[in-house]
Amino acid sequence: MTHYLLIACTILSLNTAVFCGEEIPGAPQRQPIALTNATIHTAVGVPLRNATVVFDNGVITAIGTAVAPPANTRVIDCKGSFIYPGFIAPITTLGLTEIDAVRSTRDMSEVGVFNPNARAETAYNPDSDLLPTVRSNGILLVNSVPQGGVVSGQSSLMRLDGWTREDLAVKRVSGLMLNWPSMEISNAWWMRKSAAEQQKEIEINVRAIYELFENGRSYSATVRAGVDTSRRDIRYEAMRVVFEDSVSVMIEATTRRQIEAVLDFQREFNVRVILVNAVDVSFVIPQIQRAGISVILPRVHSLPRHEEDGYDSPFVLAKTLTDAGILFAFSDGGSWQQRNLPFQAGTARAFGLSEDDAVKGLTIGPAKIFGIDKNYGSLEVGKSATLFVSKGDALDSKSNNVVHAFIDGREIDLDNRHKRLAKKYRGRSSR
Repeated sequence: MTHYLLIACTILSLNTAVFCGEEIPGAPQRQPIALTNATIHTAVGVPLRNATVVFDNGVITAIGTAVAPPANTRVIDCKGSFIYPGFIAPITTLGLTEIDAVRSTRDMSEVGVFNPNARAETAYNPDSDLLPTVRSNGILLVNSVPQGGVVSGQSSLMRLDGWTREDLAVKRVSGLMLNWPSMEISNAWWMRKSAAEQQKEIEINVRAIYELFENGRSYSATVRAGVDTSRRDIRYEAMRVVFEDSVSVMIEATTRRQIEAVLDFQREFNVRVILVNAVDVSFVIPQIQRAGISVILPRVHSLPRHEEDGYDSPFVLAKTLTDAGILFAFSDGGSWQQRNLPFQAGTARAFGLSEDDAVKGLTIGPAKIFGIDKNYGSLEVGKSATLFVSKGDALDSKSNNVVHAFIDGREIDLDNRHKRLAKKYRGRSSR
């Protein structure tokens, strides 16, 4: 028995070493901090040159070109550097998976088709080795989203620093993830179902979604009316946030037919909708404008979807939405890939999007989409001191070099596993 116990303890310690980051969460801010002589991208106006931002107790107290730091302030000279609000990843599995190829490290999906009661926050791993690699490029907040099925579950908007899930949570329920079923009739050679059979299947899949939300809406109305609901349904309980708290339904809809179906769904249930991975959104701009729907863009670094599309269609989509006045956010799906999120915006900037709008798509845009813009997403007096300093252009992979980062005023350790491995192997003596 002792022998087996020793083996079990050894395995546990090894797993802990592999899947637990070495970085210690930042300590609460103890004195005012002033970042001086920098170019500050506030995300709500033109960049401020040779400017200063001061924050205390995790809140910005002053910002501008003529700011004098108060007494007892820790002053950090950022001459030649750039300051940005913390970037926000709007859709990711970060914190829910460690090594995608290892099943035991994935906790991002539940069994079944409809799981509105699954919540990302409960599975989030604060000690993930991936978190420090992502925040080293300026991503300080992420919206972690469950995967799988038709209704995957509830997303949670999380900080990328903290001891516990409670420490990390900015918004424990930030959205309800819905994957809209395919609306296309396939004529591929491998398809064994007729067009009529496929159409019937489409109708069944869409009807199932409508029935779920009709039942959820009725359940919410019943509870609010004070009717005895001793037989509670955890799925409909979870859906009450959509009908009572205006939590958005995040709907992945890629094709034009899917997006048009989502517009019908929104009109039917009068819920807030966020379109996710909406590749064909440019075909329905007027409808999106009328509906007031916001969009989480597909990856900018993608190939065109249609043969007739220009080679640059993914690159110019952000500018198309900006010109149409549609609120959007950049994305770079998955987990560790989020470290490249700023460079998606950088490519959109190279294809016509202004620098200010590119920064907004990483900051105030997603903050407004998820309703946290009162405290996050821009650098303004009274808002959270969640920001970072880069020696170079944060949207450029060649020059971005984050040297300081703060979340709610706490200074963040910018070391990570990737940096340690790079240092290790660069220092290897040649043979």
